[in-house]
Amino acid sequence: MGLATIRRVFAGDQIRRSPTDEWRPDRRLPSRQCTDQRVRHRRRAHGGESALAAVIAAEQGHRPAALFAAAGEVSLAFDGELADPDAVRKAVDAPAEATDAELVLAAYQASGTDAFGQLPGRWAVAVNDRRDGRTHLAVDASGAGALYYYARVGESYAYASEPTALLAAPELTAAPDDEVVRGYLLTGACDQGERTFFFAGISRVPAGHVTTLQSGAATAAYKVPESTGTDLVEAIDTVLAPSHDRASGVRLSHGAPGAYFAAARLAEAPVYVLSAGPTSTADTGQTVATALGRTPVTVQASGDQLGTDLADLVRLLGEPVPDLAAYALYATARAAKGSLVDPAGADTALRLSVETPKAKRTVEVASLLSTVDGGSAEPGSAAEVALRVADRIGAHTGVPVRLPFCDREVRRVAAAAADPGELVAALLTPRVRAAAGPLRPAAPVTEWLLRLKNRVYGTFLSESFTTRPWFAQQEILVAFEDFIKGRNADAAVFWRLLNVELWMAEFVDPKPDEVAPVAIKGPLEANNGKKLLIDVDGEQWLRFPVRTDLFARGDDFEKLISGYINDFFTSMESDGGYADRFEHEWYLLVSEKVIAISQGRSYFIWDIQPNWWARTLSKFVVKTPYGIGLGSPWTMQLALQEAGLPRILVASAAGAAGKVIGRRGLFYQVAGHSVRAIDGPTEYSAYPSNVSAKLAPAKPKQVATKLVAALRDALVERGHESVAAKLAGVVVIDANDIGRNILGANANRPDVFFEKLFADNPLGQGSEQTPLAVAVPAAS
Repeated sequence: MGLATIRRVFAGDQIRRSPTDEWRPDRRLPSRQCTDQRVRHRRRAHGGESALAAVIAAEQGHRPAALFAAAGEVSLAFDGELADPDAVRKAVDAPAEATDAELVLAAYQASGTDAFGQLPGRWAVAVNDRRDGRTHLAVDASGAGALYYYARVGESYAYASEPTALLAAPELTAAPDDEVVRGYLLTGACDQGERTFFFAGISRVPAGHVTTLQSGAATAAYKVPESTGTDLVEAIDTVLAPSHDRASGVRLSHGAPGAYFAAARLAEAPVYVLSAGPTSTADTGQTVATALGRTPVTVQASGDQLGTDLADLVRLLGEPVPDLAAYALYATARAAKGSLVDPAGADTALRLSVETPKAKRTVEVASLLSTVDGGSAEPGSAAEVALRVADRIGAHTGVPVRLPFCDREVRRVAAAAADPGELVAALLTPRVRAAAGPLRPAAPVTEWLLRLKNRVYGTFLSESFTTRPWFAQQEILVAFEDFIKGRNADAAVFWRLLNVELWMAEFVDPKPDEVAPVAIKGPLEANNGKKLLIDVDGEQWLRFPVRTDLFARGDDFEKLISGYINDFFTSMESDGGYADRFEHEWYLLVSEKVIAISQGRSYFIWDIQPNWWARTLSKFVVKTPYGIGLGSPWTMQLALQEAGLPRILVASAAGAAGKVIGRRGLFYQVAGHSVRAIDGPTEYSAYPSNVSAKLAPAKPKQVATKLVAALRDALVERGHESVAAKLAGVVVIDANDIGRNILGANANRPDVFFEKLFADNPLGQGSEQTPLAVAVPAAS
C-alpha cells in the first residue's frame, strides 16, 4: 500500500473555468477521494509524444489535493503557499479573490518560466502548456516544495509530490540507486540534486530549478532576485508572518533558538516540550518554559515509542529517515494543533556548535560497507532535507510546520551577520538565556538507540540485511557492540544503516502473498512441515512436540517441564486417541536450549566481549542456513571460554586438515561436545534467542537424572500414576535440521537410538516454542 495516489491533472471534470468570470476559484478535491491506490491517468498527444501526467500533491494523510487553475491552453497544478500573495497579485494585476494557483498561472502567462524566481514562499508547481507541448515542473528556492518526475524520451512522463506515488506507474519498478544509498550511508546525504534513492528513473526537481518535460527532461536553475533586506529579525518575521495567530505553537528545542521564537516572536503561542526521559543530551525545554513563565505541552516520546513508529515514519517519508530530529518533529507535530514552528537548522544558520558527548573513538564508516565505490562524500544541504521532511510530516499530520532557520533568505542574512547566534540570544532576557544553555541535539539519538538495541541487533542479524550489497555485516555487528559498550558514539551511522534496511523492506523488497496466520498446533499434532511418525530400525515411533512459554534465566525448569508434561497427558487422556500407547515405555526429550537458558548460560550478545582471537577465528567458520554456529565473534568467544584457546586452536588445525583429506567434523571431535552445542543468535528464533548466544547446559546428565525423578513425582501427584510408572528416561538433546547430539541422558536405550529418533528434528528449527517431545512406540 503506497503513501499516495496519482491523480489526473488535466481531466476536464477537475479543471473547469467559470463561463462568467475569467478568474475561476480553485476546486479542491476532497482528501482520500481516490481510494483504489491505482494510477489514474490519460495520455495526451504532444507532437506524437504521449504524456502520463499526475497531480503533484498526491494524497498523503491530510494533504489536500493540489490547487488547479486553467486559462486557454495552459493548465496549472499548485501545492504550497505564497509568502506574499499581495505582492504577486499587484504584479499581475489580479483581483482580490484570486487564489495562489491563479496568481501563479497569471505570472507564468506574463513572464514564462522566469516567473518562478519571483514567487516567494513554499511551493511546487506543474504547468502544462499545450501551446508548445511542454510541461514545466518547479519548486521554490528554499527547497521546501517537493516534486518528483519520471520521463522517457519520446514516450511518457509522470510527476508527483511523493516519489512513492510514481511507483504505481505501469513502467516503473522500485530499485535502489546504489550511489545515492552509499552516499547516504557515508555522510547522511539525501535530497541532494536530481537523483533519488529510487533507481527506477525517478528524479527530483532541485530547489530553485525548473524541469521542462518534452521528449525527455531538461533541468535548469531559474534566477532569484537578490534581497535588499539585511536585518535577521525582519527576515525571520517574514517567514513567521502566517504563524502570528493563537493556533500556532513553538517547539522548545535547541535552547536559545527555540526560546527566541516563543519569547520574542510568538509570545501568545503554546509551547511544546519533547520529554524523552532523563538523558544527558536531550533538551526537554522544561527549564526554558519555566523561565518564560509558560506551561508547556509535554509530548511523551521514547525509544520504545520510536520502535513502534519508525516503520510508519519511513513509509511516510518515502525515503530513509535522515536523522532522529525528523522523528522528534514527527512526534511533536502529532500532538500539536494549528501550526508548528520549529528551530531546526538553527545550528547551521546561526553558526552554533551542538554539544555532543565525547567518545574514545569513532567508526570509519567506509569500513562498515562492502564497497564505497560511487558513494558521494558530500552531505548536501541539511536545510533542504529538513524542509522536505517538514513538508511531508505537515501533510501527514495536517499541522503546517515552519522552519524559519531553514528559509533561504534567513540563511542568507544570517551568513552576512558577524555573530548571528549572539544576535538571537541577545533578544532573550538574562533568565531565559541562562535557562537555554548551550545548543543541544534535537533528539537523544544515543539514548534512544540504546533502548532499541534489541530491535537493531535483530535487524543487523536478519537474512535480508546479510544479502544487501552495501553492508559488511560482521564489521557492523562488532562496531554496534562497541557502541552499546560506549566505545564509540557513532549513533548516526547505525541510524542510517537501520533506516536503509527498513526502507528496502518497505519499498523495494517483494512482498509475500497474503497468507492466513499459522495456527498454533494442538497438543497431539506435529509441528508445521514435520511428522509425528518415524521409523527407527524397523520400529515405528510417535514424537509429540510439546509447546511451552518462553524460558528465562533463573526459571525452575524441573517444575516447569513437569507441569507442561502433566498438561500434555491431561490433553491426551481427554482426546483418548493415543491413551493405549502409554501402556508402553515412553521417553521425554528436552532441548538443551531451555536448560541452558534457565541455568543462566545464555547471554545477550551485547554482554559478550569478543577478544581478538574470537573475532579472527570466527571469520574462518563456514556459515550454513541452519544456524550461525561459531561463525560469529560472540559464539567463538563462548567457545574459547568453554574449551580454552589452546584446544580451540588445535581443533581448528584438525578441522582444516580434515577438509584437505575429506573428513568432516574433526573440529568438534577435538573441541568437544560442549562446544558443538554452542548456539548463536538466529533471526527465526523467538526472543531472546534471536539476540543471544548460549553455552551448552551445565552437567546435562545430572539434569536428565533429576528430571526423571521430578517428572515421576509430579505425574503421580496429578493422578497419572500408570504413566509415571512407564517413564523410561529423559534425554537432553541438541538437535537441528543437520545434526543431533545427545548431551546427557538417564534412559534405558543408547544415545544412537535417540539420535535416530530425532533424525528429522520434530521440535522444529524456528520459533515453534516446542522444546519438549514425548516419544512412545506407535504399535505394540
